[in-house]
Amino acid sequence: MVSVSAYGQYCPLAMASDILCNRWTLLVIRELLDGSTSFNEIGRGLPLISRSLLSRRLRELDSSGIVTHQPGARGSSGAYHLTAAGQALESVVRAMAIWGQEWIDEEPSLEDVDVRFLMWDIRRNVKPIAELPPRFTVRFDFEDAPDGLREHWLVFEGTEVDLCYVDPGHEIDVHLETDLRTMTRVWMGWDDLDAALREERILLTGARKPIGLVRQWLGLSKLAEISKRPPKDRVLRPRDAVGNV
Repeated sequence: MVSVSAYGQYCPLAMASDILCNRWTLLVIRELLDGSTSFNEIGRGLPLISRSLLSRRLRELDSSGIVTHQPGARGSSGAYHLTAAGQALESVVRAMAIWGQEWIDEEPSLEDVDVRFLMWDIRRNVKPIAELPPRFTVRFDFEDAPDGLREHWLVFEGTEVDLCYVDPGHEIDVHLETDLRTMTRVWMGWDDLDAALREERILLTGARKPIGLVRQWLGLSKLAEISKRPPKDRVLRPRDAVGNV
């Protein structure tokens, strides 16, 4: 347990900051709140964090009583779960995310979108609706993604959705082509999907029925319903912080 405040204050906010305000800590908690339990799953939601730093943050959260670690079989990292104290942070993480969605100007973050996080976020929020075939495969093609990360596949099977970085060999039901900026803006609710389709900034080809239902199975980010403040009211995220690991 943390016993001495680095801020020299007994204020509960200072004590909480000692535990929660290290870089990446709240994002690790976000991944656990979103259902990740293994080291690799958490890492897939934080593609820019080093494995050593992720290990350190998980150890810190464990020693603070926010996370518990259940060792797995030999060669396995085991499972990580939030304690009651960790689960109680859900409202804190949600409130901070809502504030960021509402008040922070998004432009600096759109200059260098990490396609791996974008696709992982899409994967865990898409909706495997009953109208889809038993196995439904979507190929995403990002024209401006780095080499080796241009193509991604989502495979819906029942209620499960798998994200593939190499061709799984299934018949493609829908092929989605766009750029990272457009996909991110649509996904976060900063741009309208119908407008992007109409203006051919997003191209959909394939089976007619699932294309017609794209709004239902693709969905949007959990924060897309939160409207942005007018540009004149927004705060600016430091540009030198974007992408700084």
